[in-house]
Amino acid sequence: MPDALLFGVTEASDFAGRVEELSRRVDYLQLVAAAAVDRTRSQAAADAGTAAAKSGTATPAGWLTGWNAEANAPKTAPSDPTRNAPEGADPCTGWVDDGYRNTVEFLRARLRISAAEARRRLALVADVLPRAGLSGQPLPAAKEELAAVVAAGDVASRAATIIGLSLGRVRHVSQPEDAARMEHALTRTAVENDQDFLTRIAKRWTDALDQDGEEPSEQELRQREGAFIRRAYRGLHHLEIFATPDQFEHLLTVMNTATNPRTGVASGPDAGTEAAGTAGPDPDVAVDGDAAAAERLDQRTRPQRLLDGLVGGCKVALAAGGLPAAGGLRPQVMVTVDYRDLLEQLGGTDAETRAPGSHAGTLMFTGPVTASTVRKIACDADIIPIVLGGQGRILDIGRASRVFPPHIRKAITARDQGCAFPQCTIPAPWCEAHHINYWSRGGSTGAGNGALLCSHHHHVIHKEQWIIQLRSGVPWFIPPPHVDPRQVPRRNRYFRLE
Repeated sequence: MPDALLFGVTEASDFAGRVEELSRRVDYLQLVAAAAVDRTRSQAAADAGTAAAKSGTATPAGWLTGWNAEANAPKTAPSDPTRNAPEGADPCTGWVDDGYRNTVEFLRARLRISAAEARRRLALVADVLPRAGLSGQPLPAAKEELAAVVAAGDVASRAATIIGLSLGRVRHVSQPEDAARMEHALTRTAVENDQDFLTRIAKRWTDALDQDGEEPSEQELRQREGAFIRRAYRGLHHLEIFATPDQFEHLLTVMNTATNPRTGVASGPDAGTEAAGTAGPDPDVAVDGDAAAAERLDQRTRPQRLLDGLVGGCKVALAAGGLPAAGGLRPQVMVTVDYRDLLEQLGGTDAETRAPGSHAGTLMFTGPVTASTVRKIACDADIIPIVLGGQGRILDIGRASRVFPPHIRKAITARDQGCAFPQCTIPAPWCEAHHINYWSRGGSTGAGNGALLCSHHHHVIHKEQWIIQLRSGVPWFIPPPHVDPRQVPRRNRYFRLE
C-alpha cells in the first residue's frame, strides 16, 4: 500500500480514481453474490418441499411442529445436523428452519447490512444480471445497456438503482421507445456524471414521461388559480398564490432580480440591470472589492430576497404609471421553441404530431411547457423569437462587437439555457457570456464563439486548465488530466434531455 501522505495532486487523483473503479467492480460482485444466495435458497426450499411431499408430510418444508416432529424426524442422534432436515435436503446448507423468512433477512444478518440495502441489491439483480426463462434457457438482462456498464465497472450499483427506479416509475405510462431513450440517456449520464446530477436528470425524464395524466383544462386552472390573502400573524401578512406555469414564470422572473448574483446587493429596482445583460471583462474576470464586501454584509435569506424582488417589481410598475391603462411594456419572458415545433405543432396540430411526454417549449425558470401554454403567452406577451435548428444551432443571428450585445446573448441563452459547464444547474439570467476564443487573442463576438458560464465556472475556465470546444453548435469541455486522465470531452446535459 503506497503512502498516501507522499502523494502529489496528480498521484492522489489517480489513486482515488483507481480505488473508485475497484469499488464499482466490487459493487457488481455484490450483486452476483446476492443473486447466488437468493437462487440457492430458493432452489433448496423447492427441493426440500419436494422431498417432504414424497415422504407424505403435509407441513411446508422447514416448519416442524409438535404434532409432526417426532413422526417425521429421522432416526439419528440429536446432535446430527440432519435431524430436522427433510429427506433430500443438503445437510451442509443449514437453510432449513434457519430463522430467516426470506433472503433479505438472511443477507441482513450474514453480511451485517441494512434490510433496505439487501432489498436494493436484490431488486437491482433483476435488472442487470442475466435471467433464466420459463424453460430454463438463459436470457439477457432486463436492461441490457445498463447491465453492460455496471458489469464493466463504469457505473456504481447505487447509480444503477436510481436508473432502475426511475424507469420503473414510467413503465406503465410510456411507450417502449421512450423508455429505451430514457435508459440510454440516464446510462450515459451515469457514466459521465455523479449520482447527485444523475438524480436531477432522472427526475426531469420522469416528469417529462409521467405528467400525471392529461393536462388540466383551462377552466379547471381558472377555478383553482388565485392569490389568497390570509390572516396576518405577529405583524406579518400572509399571501398564498396558486399560479399557472406562464403566470408563475412572470412572478419568478421578477422575484429573481433580487437573488441574481450578477446584480449585486443594491436595493434599488434598477440595480444591476446593466450587469445582468452583459458579460464580465474577458479574458480577465475581475471581482469588485466593494461589491464583494457588500455581499458579505447582506444577511437576507433567499425567501427574503425573493420577496424583495417581487415588491421591487411592484414599485417599478407603480412608478411607471401605466398599469391602469395597458400595463406598459411587459417583462420579457423567453420561450425556447424547437424549429420543428414552430413549423408543425404550434399551428394547432400538436395533438396529432407530438410524441407522448414531449413539450412544445421551455420557459427560463418554470421549465418545459405545452404548446397551448406557448400559444397563450404569444397572445398576451412580448415574445423574443429565437429559432433553433435541428442540432440546436442558432439561425440567422449575425455578429456584433467585443461586448456581447443583448440579441447575441439571447441567442446564446436559447442554446445553453444556463451555465454550459458540465453538471452546473445555474440558470441563464445568473450567467455571464464568455468568449470561447478570447477576444484579446483574435476571437470574435458571436453565438459561435460564446458560451454561458456562471461566475464560479467563468473563473475556472480562465485558469485555462479546462478547454472548451464547440461541436455542432454545443459547448463541450475537456477536463485537465488530474480530473480525468483520459480527458474525455463532456457537456452539460441538465438543460436538455438528449
